[in-house]
Amino acid sequence: MTPRIATKPFAALLGALLFVSSVATAVTLDELQHEIDTGKFDAAARLSQTYLEARPGNRDARFIHARALAGQGHVDKAIAEYEKLAADYPLRVEPANNLAVLYADQGEYDKARKWLEKALATQPAYATAHRNLGDVYTALAELAYRKALGSDDNDTQLPLTMLDRLYYAQESVAPGSAPTPAPAKRPATPDSNNNTISDQASRSIIQSIRAWAQAWSAQDFDAYTDFYADDYDPGDGMSRAEWLDLRRARLGKPEDIHIRVEDPTITRLANGAVQVDFTQEYESPRYSDRVDKQLVLTRTPAGWRILRETTGAN
Repeated sequence: MTPRIATKPFAALLGALLFVSSVATAVTLDELQHEIDTGKFDAAARLSQTYLEARPGNRDARFIHARALAGQGHVDKAIAEYEKLAADYPLRVEPANNLAVLYADQGEYDKARKWLEKALATQPAYATAHRNLGDVYTALAELAYRKALGSDDNDTQLPLTMLDRLYYAQESVAPGSAPTPAPAKRPATPDSNNNTISDQASRSIIQSIRAWAQAWSAQDFDAYTDFYADDYDPGDGMSRAEWLDLRRARLGKPEDIHIRVEDPTITRLANGAVQVDFTQEYESPRYSDRVDKQLVLTRTPAGWRILRETTGAN
C-alpha cells in the first residue's frame, strides 16, 4: 500500500509564503513612506514589517518601521530600532535625531543632548538637529534653574522635530552654515584667495573618506553609494543609473576585500568644494593594487558627498 502524503499543510504553508511575498512585492517604499506622511502608523508598521521579511536589512524600510513604532507609541521598540540604525550608519543624522526626540519625550534630556551632539559632530549643517539641540539646551538650563530654586517640577514639554524619512536631497542648512556649493562639471581649480580648511572640517572630510572605504570593504551597497552625491558624474558618458547598476553587480560578488586610504591631503576649490588626494590600497584574494585616487566632494546637509572620482597609476 502506497503511503498517503499529507499535502494540505504544505500547500497551506506554500500559500502563506506566496502571499507574504506578493504583499512585499506589491508594496513599494514610496507607499510605505506615504503611510508615514499621512500618519497611518499602524499600517506603516505592518507593511514595513512584511517588506523587511522579504528584504531584510533594507535601510529605508528599517527607518520607516522605526518611525511607525514611534508613531504607535512603542517607544522602547522604536529606540532599539533607531539605535541599530545609528550603529550601522553612523554618518546619518536622522536616526540620532529621532533618538534624541524620543529620549527628550521621556525627560532624558542629557541623553537627547548627547545624541544630537554626536550627529552634528559629523554633519554640522543639519538644520533640524541644530534646532532640536537648541531646545534641549534650553530645557536643561530651565531644569537647572528650577533645581536651584528648590522646585521638583520637571514637566518641560519640548517642541522637538522628528524626521519622517531618510533625506537624500537638500534640507535647509542651519543658520550661519555654508550653503551647498554647486557641483563642478569641469576640473575645478584651487581657491587662491582662501585655501585654509578648519581642523573640524578636515576631520569630518577624512572621516567621511575612511567611512566610504569601510563601506566599500564591507561591500555594503547602500552605505557605499550613499557617499556619492545625487549629481555624481561617473564620467565616460555613463549615467548615474548605469553606474549604480555596475557597482551593484560588482559589490554583489562575495569576496574578502580591503580598501585602505593613506596620506590624504585636502585642497579647497574655488567653487566651495574640496579635493582630496590620497593613495588607495585594494586587496582581495585574487587581485591587489596601489593607486593614486582623487575625490572631489561637496558639503550637503547629509554630510560630505562625492561629486567626482579619478584614479591614476601609483
